[in-house]
Amino acid sequence: MRTYKDEIAELLAPLTGLSHQELVQAITLPQHLGHGDFAFPCFPLAKKLRKAPPAIAAELAGQIPLNASIVKVEPLNGYLNFFIDPADFARRTLGAIAEQGAAYGASSRGQGKTVVLDYSSPNMGKELAFHHLRGTMIGNSLGKLYMRAGYKVVRINHLGDWGTSYGKLIVMFLREGLQESDLAAMTIERLNALYTAFSNAAKDDPSLEDQAREAFQRLEAGDARYLGLWQAFKDITLMELRRIYGFLDVEFDSYVGEAYFLSHMTRTMDLLAYKGMVTPSQGAEIVDLTAHNLPPVMLRKTDGATLYITRDIAAAIHRKQEYAFDKCLYVVDNGQSLHFQQLIKVLELAGFDWYKEVEHVPFGLVLIKSEEGGWEKGKTRSGQASLLKDVIEGAREKILGIIKEKNPDAVNKEGLALQIGVGALVFSELKNRRLNDIRFEWDKALSFEGDSGPYVQNAHVRLCSILRKSAEKAGRAGADRPAKDGTEGIDFSKLPEPQAQALIRSLSLLPDKVGTALEANDPCPMAQYALEIAEGAHSFIHSCRVLGSAEEKERLFLIDCARIVLGRTLDMIGVPPIEEM
Repeated sequence: MRTYKDEIAELLAPLTGLSHQELVQAITLPQHLGHGDFAFPCFPLAKKLRKAPPAIAAELAGQIPLNASIVKVEPLNGYLNFFIDPADFARRTLGAIAEQGAAYGASSRGQGKTVVLDYSSPNMGKELAFHHLRGTMIGNSLGKLYMRAGYKVVRINHLGDWGTSYGKLIVMFLREGLQESDLAAMTIERLNALYTAFSNAAKDDPSLEDQAREAFQRLEAGDARYLGLWQAFKDITLMELRRIYGFLDVEFDSYVGEAYFLSHMTRTMDLLAYKGMVTPSQGAEIVDLTAHNLPPVMLRKTDGATLYITRDIAAAIHRKQEYAFDKCLYVVDNGQSLHFQQLIKVLELAGFDWYKEVEHVPFGLVLIKSEEGGWEKGKTRSGQASLLKDVIEGAREKILGIIKEKNPDAVNKEGLALQIGVGALVFSELKNRRLNDIRFEWDKALSFEGDSGPYVQNAHVRLCSILRKSAEKAGRAGADRPAKDGTEGIDFSKLPEPQAQALIRSLSLLPDKVGTALEANDPCPMAQYALEIAEGAHSFIHSCRVLGSAEEKERLFLIDCARIVLGRTLDMIGVPPIEEM
């Protein structure tokens, strides 16, 4: 579809000598609405033309022909600002939304390409802690955004299902006299309690740590009983994980964990040895990366056991062979940055030219207030963290209380409270820039005012409510909405109000916002965009009466387009776009 940026680029190309693509990429949005609808920065032309950017802007302004769409061009501080006819801008923007519906904002930039996303990736035998929510929802949102851009997306939950921790679980399981017959009644809570009990008992009896290592060695050696216990622990955990992911509407294409790659270890080690990368070190085997200003990577310990990074190397090779990816993104917190630097460097040294396609997408921590008043990340293994299921349930209960007070006749209060509670938690995570640590505060997250999930959901509810009342008044079904009929009969000159124009301008930005989020691999711009639309919608509804007004048809059309864009934006960040509250 030909855009305003295309039109402006066509006007500027013969005057600047820049290509159409260069110009489209350079054209931006003014910071202030009064400065126009689009802006071209003249700074890159300064060296070429040997003139100051303000002089270039002034000269170009006098050479741009105006037309029915572009009604004014003004130079300002080195920028060339373009003003679009408001009615034309409304017609083009809202017309595109009405025509494309839920597909508005989609693109084909990733057509024919595959992106593999590795995210969430919890350890087996333990419950999801609250701090797992952020990585899970960042990955979930990125998956939706890449799909929006036309990529094939493979969502992988790389489970931590191998290591000494399973030796600890087995030791405590047997120490407490439990048998295989007890597994049918075993729960994730009981497994987590076993691990916590081991940690406490090992403080008084350090020999338990040796027993755990021995138990894991037996597991690695293929002990049938121990493997059976390990598989049972894994199955119990997976059942609970899928239940929690269901609350969040999060899905994965693969639950392949570390253990899957044990059979790849010999092949991986032989490959690295063939490349001359493996060095003996005190009985262990390493890849020496000191020449690359990185610590050595231990591939195999003195007892012959491989490590997490060895399995990650094998997994990366397997993923390239299995999916032929164009991108492989690891959504894992900042604390693992060194690990991924080492992984990518090993892949490079091994001669895999696709190492450039592998990227760590780090994120900051979610901090909760301790009993002492400090901010910290809890540790689930030691029982010092808020469990995600408890936080979700706590949010649901708080919201349910508000619904019972404000809207006692609401249908399915419990389900609605869960959707609002989940939306509140997710929005509180994603509204912040990915790399920032965040401090979770209940009152701010669950507030129906300000930059919160309930606030943006409420904007969607208000839009739906107006459309529903309009349909009821006209005797139509609630789903029979204005935008589906297209722009015929709509007079876009009837939307001149500043609040209407500001909202239309916001709605026009969805394609750009998706692109910005993908460039940064960060859903934060989408969350902030949802907030922008919500604020614009609330302002428009407050200032411009819709039902019963002389401009009802046009304003309803705008309301429906706002509903489409806000609903799609909320979905892309994992916040349920509810229609009633």
